[in-house]
Amino acid sequence: MKRIIKLVGIIVAFAALIAITNPQAVQAAPSGYRVKVLNTIYSDDLPENAYHANLNSKAYIWSSKRYPFDKQKDFQRRLYKVSKLKGVTLFVQKTARVYHNRKSAIYYYVADKSNGYQGWVRPSALIKGFSPYGYQIIKEKWGHQSATFHAKNAKQNVGIWNWRHTKKRANLKNYPGANLYRLATVTMMHHQKQSTYYYVHLTPDGNSSKIISGYVSASQVEAGHNTNYPEIDYTSIDQFTDSADYNSYIQKGKKQKLAREIVKLFPNSPVDLGLSKIAAYDYDTFNNTSDGDPNPISKQGYTDIKQFPSIQKWLYAHEKASNATKLAGIKQLLDKEGYSASKRASMSGYKLGIQIVNNIKGYEDESRDATRWNGYVFILARPDGSS
Repeated sequence: MKRIIKLVGIIVAFAALIAITNPQAVQAAPSGYRVKVLNTIYSDDLPENAYHANLNSKAYIWSSKRYPFDKQKDFQRRLYKVSKLKGVTLFVQKTARVYHNRKSAIYYYVADKSNGYQGWVRPSALIKGFSPYGYQIIKEKWGHQSATFHAKNAKQNVGIWNWRHTKKRANLKNYPGANLYRLATVTMMHHQKQSTYYYVHLTPDGNSSKIISGYVSASQVEAGHNTNYPEIDYTSIDQFTDSADYNSYIQKGKKQKLAREIVKLFPNSPVDLGLSKIAAYDYDTFNNTSDGDPNPISKQGYTDIKQFPSIQKWLYAHEKASNATKLAGIKQLLDKEGYSASKRASMSGYKLGIQIVNNIKGYEDESRDATRWNGYVFILARPDGSS
């Protein structure tokens, strides 16, 4: 008798092991349906798995158990009538054989791009290919897409759209200082015509914590940061193309009044972008990493660097003071250090490196909470080869 019990125990254990290790084991649904997954599709090839609704079909998309603790069960209820899904492209993720009332049939598990529509459906209710209605994303490229863009014409209506191209999330005409940061490039099809779109994050005025995400037509934007500086609070020093561009920002920027006054104190020492980056990264803390660590860059190309740490310390201690108070303090400290007006005017062989972020509304890197940005630094140096 003991041998029989032992044998039965071995058989039960063996059966349990098979059930655990078999990925295609039949799963019973509480509705009386049993689902045996035959194939799971992991391909990112959109055309390969794209289907759209047969609008003449009377079929439904049925509910599915989407994750282990999902209260929704396979074939628990009907979710969507297929004939109502005009303009929706569905992607096959699984193929399964479904058993019910001693009959079986093949079903597809499908979902649209945002998983707004998903569930089990009969293959006969679908037609191979993207939906011919509305806008359809038929190709997308993520990774190595980082780039900055802005509207070609700030006065033209340029929409930032949701992925279905049915809701305009923003109009660039209303954000003349906006920069667009690309995350992906996609191909959209509309009326059988293909167009390139970018998936972007829009920052309204260069530094706002508010980000608007969506798709914009590539034909309506151009590469590079927005140079409509009178409308921009802040532009990262790494965005500028050359010294002329950076000087234009200082001269026209909405929040660069103090910087303009400091530049006037050195009338014969032109602003230099390369030296300004050295000032920002090597002699100030504003451009430190998100962990607060310094992020120095090479000083190659410049000699005889003159810095003003006492002035910098004073500015940080008086960051809430008016521009007039700050400028008066700078002049007084320059005189104290031997840089009188005549001395400064004589420094024609020097370049000026400067970055002034003067009490500008910004945000915390991680939390995105509103804060105030402050960064004060300027230095002088001779370019290599100058006498």
